[in-house]
Amino acid sequence: MKGIGVDIVEFDRIRAVKNRAKFVDKILSAKEKDVYVTFKNENRQLAYLAGRWAAKEALYKADNQLCTGHAFTDFAILNDETGAPYVVLPVTTKAKAVPKVYLTISHSDNYAVAFVVLS
Repeated sequence: MKGIGVDIVEFDRIRAVKNRAKFVDKILSAKEKDVYVTFKNENRQLAYLAGRWAAKEALYKADNQLCTGHAFTDFAILNDETGAPYVVLPVTTKAKAVPKVYLTISHSDNYAVAFVVLS
């Protein structure tokens, strides 16, 4: 194992953001925004945004060298055909060796939590 990271985000923190569109632009990659705009329910949007934010924070905590020089928008947290989340790393990552990234995201009524393991 090369690193672990965990983060939790409260939905109310996102609700309190005055300019949600600007915040979305700061957190989500273009591919993630394509998914985000398909959700018409605000609670689903909050859960998605909080989950992606938590996942990216957890990734930074697992290995900040992997993330150095990159914005949150340079990383994409997508879902495979079974719904499992996975990380798309930037092509220009400065890490000496790109690790295998394991990610899980979970939601409750008011929180999203993400856990990352690098190997």
